[in-house]
Amino acid sequence: MVAVKMKATWRLLSYIFTISLGGAVVGIDLGIIATTLAQDAFSNYMFPPGTKNVTSLTGAIVSMGSAGNAIGCLINGLLLEKLGRRKTLLVSTFFTIVGSAFQTAANGVPLMIVGRFVAGVALGILNPTMPIYISELARPEERARLCGIFGLMIAIGFCLANWIGYACSFASGDVTWRLALGMQIPTAVLLMALSMFLPESPRWLAQKERYEEFDASLKRIYEDEDEEFFVRSQVEIRAQIQLEGAQRSNITVGHALIEIFNRKNIRRTAMAIMVMQVGILSGSLAIQNYQSILYGSLGFKGRQVILISGCYGFMGIVGQIINFYGVSDRWPRVRTMWLGCLILAAMLSILMALSRYYGDGKDMAGARAGVAFIFLYSALYAVFFNSTLYTIAAETFPQHLRGYGTSIAALCQNITAIWMGQVTPFAFDAIHWKYYAVFIGCLVVLSAFYGVFLTETNQLSLESIAGAFGDETVAVDKAVAHAQQGDEKSVAEGERV
Repeated sequence: MVAVKMKATWRLLSYIFTISLGGAVVGIDLGIIATTLAQDAFSNYMFPPGTKNVTSLTGAIVSMGSAGNAIGCLINGLLLEKLGRRKTLLVSTFFTIVGSAFQTAANGVPLMIVGRFVAGVALGILNPTMPIYISELARPEERARLCGIFGLMIAIGFCLANWIGYACSFASGDVTWRLALGMQIPTAVLLMALSMFLPESPRWLAQKERYEEFDASLKRIYEDEDEEFFVRSQVEIRAQIQLEGAQRSNITVGHALIEIFNRKNIRRTAMAIMVMQVGILSGSLAIQNYQSILYGSLGFKGRQVILISGCYGFMGIVGQIINFYGVSDRWPRVRTMWLGCLILAAMLSILMALSRYYGDGKDMAGARAGVAFIFLYSALYAVFFNSTLYTIAAETFPQHLRGYGTSIAALCQNITAIWMGQVTPFAFDAIHWKYYAVFIGCLVVLSAFYGVFLTETNQLSLESIAGAFGDETVAVDKAVAHAQQGDEKSVAEGERV
């Protein structure tokens, strides 16, 4: 285990917390749908007596958010490349407000689906932007921990969504669900306001050859560091980005999308895609979105289901705190991924057995044990994966491909979420507890993949990670010596290893 001491200044932490507010926006938006679907007033309004295909319509409301996410991911790389990290954060946050307003004002299933779709597009842009932005501000030795703040805010957002749903269940009429959906807006407004004060990513500025702004941003972020730190950071970032840029034959957007699948980068892309897949194939999204079905299968009814969902939300926070202090930056990324898969597979195996024997609700002791393992599963997912997935995806790619590569990985995750969201309610209806076996099998296969193929990136700077994939990197010490001697040509060309 690596000993890691947090070195981030209060100014840097304030920037990270501001960016991470987007995690709360994501968590509230994704979490609020679970409690909304459990509200009788929502069901009565959206699906009045005589409505056909209620299960299909419910699946459409859930999965259209994922469809929007997929489209958002598809355009996220372009926005990050053209607008930068800060402006992309602002644009995506604005449209989460628009989508939330549509949901709150929905007069039927069509407008509800439109609202979920618009918000989904915005979240598809926002979600990959945050870990990329944080990764490019953080030091190598604390990158995962700072990305863990983003993961913690997602967990807090999910928790808030569950308790908002529970509190609103005591209201009457349509207020029970309209007020809950409207509560997606305040956090997004706060994020937009605070984002005005964020610095742009120094690495993006260096990529655009805006070197005066690059120097100013670097000094603003790391105000307490000495001159040696600035010189070393300036040289390493600039030289590596210039080295990678010199190796590119084409800088168009279309070519960048092709480049992430060429022979040189396909390993990176495949790794990022497979890392992100565990977010869906572990069963976490299905359990989050369809908690009401799970608790109902264990014999709980009515407001009990919403109360249990509220308590469930705390487990992600507990798990992320454990990750923050005990796993991130301390454990190798590879160990975190393969071991986490096996532990979650064990939890789901126990949960499957409990659902098999106590799913009729007649034995409340068994039903409570089932709920306990759902809670334990949620905490363990956060310990291993909540922030780790995006951390690995973001740090895997070189600067000019980071936005595109992370977005493609998130796109593939959302494509899986779309069909999973459609299949899950039917699967629970058809095979009940046996559906857990699908997720258990996926986790075992993914564990083997991570153990064999995942490249270790813990404690490496974003620039030196290229060497872990066999690419050329800058010999930083030599480049710094050239910089100190005023040999700009040698620095620009890069001392290669």
